[in-house]
This record gives sequence, C-alpha cells and structure tokens, in this order.
Amino acid sequence: MPISNAAWLAAFVILVIDAFLVVGLVGFKVINRARERRLSERRGEYRRLISRHLAFENCTDPITPKMVTDPAFIDALLEVRNALSGDEGNSLPGVVDRQGLTSRQVARLHSRFPLGKRLRAAVILAELGASSSAEALMEHLDDRVPEIRIQAARGLARMKWTPALDAIVSRFSVETPLVRNRFADTLPMFGSDATWPLAAYVKVNHEFDSEGPVAAIRALGTIGDVDAVQPLVEVLQEADSIEVKLATVETLGLLGSPLALSVLRSTARSGDWRVRAKSMTALAEIGDPRSLEILGPALRDRDWWVRRNAAAGLTRIRGGIDLLYDAIATEDHFAADAAAEALEHAGELAAARQRESSGGVLDRDLLLIHHMAGVR
Repeated sequence: MPISNAAWLAAFVILVIDAFLVVGLVGFKVINRARERRLSERRGEYRRLISRHLAFENCTDPITPKMVTDPAFIDALLEVRNALSGDEGNSLPGVVDRQGLTSRQVARLHSRFPLGKRLRAAVILAELGASSSAEALMEHLDDRVPEIRIQAARGLARMKWTPALDAIVSRFSVETPLVRNRFADTLPMFGSDATWPLAAYVKVNHEFDSEGPVAAIRALGTIGDVDAVQPLVEVLQEADSIEVKLATVETLGLLGSPLALSVLRSTARSGDWRVRAKSMTALAEIGDPRSLEILGPALRDRDWWVRRNAAAGLTRIRGGIDLLYDAIATEDHFAADAAAEALEHAGELAAARQRESSGGVLDRDLLLIHHMAGVR
C-alpha cells in the first residue's frame, strides 16, 4: 500500500521538530557551560579580592555595591568564610558590611515571599555570622518557616551571640522534634557559655517534660564542660522520666568526671535494665578502677544488655581483662559468653591463637580458645 503525501509530510515535520530539539539541547548545554565557566571565573576573582582585604587591612581594591548583589560574589564570600577557622573570620563581615550586603540580606529575610530568596538570605546570614544581623536573626527564631528558624539559631551561635542562648533554649519545649534537635546542634558553637543556660533549663523543666530536657542534656555532652556534672548529678537524683535518666547517665559518662561516680554506682543497681546498661558504659567511660566492683558482678546480671555492656567496659579499665577470664572459668554460661565476646572484640582471641601457633600459649589462652570453639 503506497504511503500518502500526508504521511510523508507528518514524518518530515517530526524529523524537523526532532532536529530543532537536538540543536536546542546542544545549544542550551553550550550556553550553560559557558555560563558556568564565567561564574566560576568570577568566583575565583572575588575569592582573591576578598582574601586581599582580609590579609591587608588598608587594601584599596574596591568592593562595589554592584559586586555584593552578584550571586558569584556571595558564593565566593561563603567559600572564604567556611575556609577560615577561629578568630580569622571575625573581620570578614566588616569587609562587606559597608557595601550593604548584610542589610540587603536582612531585607530579603524580612520579606514575606518568595520563600526561596528568604531561605537563601537566612543561610547567607547564618554562614556570615555578622553581629549586625543579630537582631534580625533573633526575631526570626519565631519565623513561620522551620528551616529559617534553624538558620537563625545557627547564625546566632556562629557569632556566639550569648543574649540568644536563653531565647533558643527556652524554645526546646515548644518546638517540633526536628527544629529542637537542630537547635540543640547549634549550641556547642557557643562553647561553655551555653553550659549554665542548658543546665538551668534541664533542672527547671525535667519534671514537666522529657523531650526538651533530653535534647539539652545531650547538647551538654557535646559541649563537654565538666561544670555541667554537678547539676546533672542533681537531675539524675531527682528525675522520674526514664528518658531523662538515660540521657543524663550517658552524658555523665561522656563528661568523664569522677564526681559522677557515686550517682552512677547507684544507677548501676537500678530496677530498670536500660538504666543499668547505660550506667555500665558510663562507668567504663570514666575509667576509674573502683568501678570494677560494679562491672564485675554485673556479668551475672539477668539482662543480656547489662552483661554485654559490663563486659565491654571491663576491657577498658585496668584489671578488667583478668575479671573477664575469671568469668569464663565459672559455671555461669551467661557471664562466660558475655566475657568471651568482649575478649574477642578486644583482640584477645586473635592474640591467643597467635601465641598458640608460635608455641607460647598461656593457660588462659586455651581457656578462651576452647570456650569459643565450644559455642560455635
């Protein structure tokens, strides 16, 4: 059956359209690559310009108002900021503030839309950490957009704006879990300045709420300030919430202070297996040899997690390895299994087998080897 003229015409039109699409796609890629290349070149020029201003206080190379509206300039600025550490970046905001970059981003943040520009402004202000934006960021801790609230807290923490501490911490009990946890992640940037606001918040609120205090307690563990030990000991003695107890025990272990030993020896005998298990790990973190009196008998605990954590803890304290070998020699199969697993993870089994193959095997090497052979 011959093909009609209409069919030939349709096929030709399709071919022409496909050709235009291919040409358009290739052209788009070429243009986009050229644009990306120019953008990269401008970023490089701007990085060098900003670096000169940071290196030489009286640098006369101009930073113009037009530059600070260029996205490439802002990208370069943030790249330089993130490459700096400590006090190196303190003079950076001053380099660009006089051209209105911060005030421009604050104005964008204050606008009601579009959301994309507001979010970008919040991120820029958070990355820069310029004190001139502190008031605006404080205001936006209550922004309707969760990510903007998070960026506001991050920016205030980056500039170590201590008046923001109470404002951030007080929102722990009312924020969504996502925002609360992101708020907590920002607080270690304040360093030890955040210790007492967090500790005070926990002491006041742990009786009425668990989620907010738990986030604050974990932030204290990340900060690592031993001044938090005594308030946390008091909280642990008073708390009814199991979540608060677990977070406090874990944080006291991370802080590693012997001042917590007494209360942790008490929680190691808790009626709740979760608290006992956490206490074993915390005692091991502190590493005091007196904790052997707790960790050793805990190998016979009725709960597997407690036995496991106690055994792992014994590998970290001087004299604990001997107690683990003693446990293997007992008739308590649960204690022996926990001890053998911990010794294997500590490298004792591999060392024992190496000594066996070289002819220098010890009695306790054979004890461990035979036990492991019997359970597998």
